[in-house]
Amino acid sequence: MGIIERPKKELTPLQTVALKWMSFAFDLVVIVLALITMAYVAYMLYDLAAMMFHGLEVEEALHQFLLVIILLELFELLSLYIKEHHVSMRRVAELGVVAIVRKLVITADYNALGWQTLLGMSVLIFVLGWIYVQERKRISEEEKFMVEHGIGR
Repeated sequence: MGIIERPKKELTPLQTVALKWMSFAFDLVVIVLALITMAYVAYMLYDLAAMMFHGLEVEEALHQFLLVIILLELFELLSLYIKEHHVSMRRVAELGVVAIVRKLVITADYNALGWQTLLGMSVLIFVLGWIYVQERKRISEEEKFMVEHGIGR
C-alpha cells in the first residue's frame, strides 16, 4: 500500500513570510525551554551536592537524581527537535516510562495511591512500552529497507 501524495499548493509571499516567522518563533521558544531546563538541572545538581555535605536524605536524593535524569532526557528531546525538527515517539515513550518509574520509586506507601491510580499507571506503562516496541520495529524495517536498496542516511 503506497502513500498517496497530496498535490502541493503554492504559498503566497505573505504565507511564506508568516510561516518563516512562526518557525523562527517556535525554534526560539524551544531554545529558551532547553536553556531553562539546563539551568534547572545545574541547580538540582548543586542542591544534590550540597545535600550530600549537610546530611544525606536518601529518599530526597533519589527523588532529585531521577528528576535530573528526566530533565536531561527532556533537554535531549528539545535539542533533537532543534536539529531535526522531528522527535521520535520512541524517545517520548522512554521519557514517559522514566517519569512513571520515578513516581513509583519515590512513593513510599502504595496503599495511599489507591488501586485506580496504580491501575492507570500500569496501563500507561504498558501503552508507552507498546509504543516503544512499535517504534523500534519501524526503525528496524526502515534501516533494513535502506540497506537493501543501498540508500545512505
